[in-house]
Amino acid sequence: MSEAGITKPLNMTERQTTIEEFTNFCQAEKERQMNSGVDFDENAFEKAKELTLNKLQILEDEGWV
Repeated sequence: MSEAGITKPLNMTERQTTIEEFTNFCQAEKERQMNSGVDFDENAFEKAKELTLNKLQILEDEGWV
């Protein structure tokens, strides 16, 4: 069978790194919070996200994630 004829099941996705998964989660959560109608401190959210990404990068560099 040619490569063009091979398909993946819909639930099969490419493996993402922990940092990529967290970044995607943050993007969706930020959008959800901004559309919730409740006060949302975007600056605090971004600072928390950056702090977490820095820590995840350290863990990745050390081989933990």
